[in-house]
Amino acid sequence: GGSSANFAHNQARLGVDKKMPLNLNNKQVQELATSYACMVLADCEAKVNDENINKLLGAAGVKVEPFYPKLFSQLLAGKDLVEMFAKAGGSGGGAGGAAAGEGGEGEEKKEEKKEEEDKTTTHVWSYLVW
Repeated sequence: GGSSANFAHNQARLGVDKKMPLNLNNKQVQELATSYACMVLADCEAKVNDENINKLLGAAGVKVEPFYPKLFSQLLAGKDLVEMFAKAGGSGGGAGGAAAGEGGEGEEKKEEKKEEEDKTTTHVWSYLVW
């Protein structure tokens, strides 16, 4: 459950206390813990699934509502978190102009689709981190 004892316990485990004074509510602390678990699993090249997320959170002594690991694992299914990290480094300037001659329009459409995918990836990642 979401008892205040679990909340204080989770905050202490994540360093959210006097050392790092963040004003996070219980849901935010649980989301943060689950996000960290996903990042650790991806960094260790382990499968990011609800079972592994639960194992890692359990080993860290962090308690979250049961739906968080399942939600995050479903959200990240088939995604490469390491690649998402690399792409989330910020957006550069505008894209260059289309290539001159034949095929320029096709290249432009491909680039637009790629930019749209990058925005989606960044949005998903922003949600996970915050």
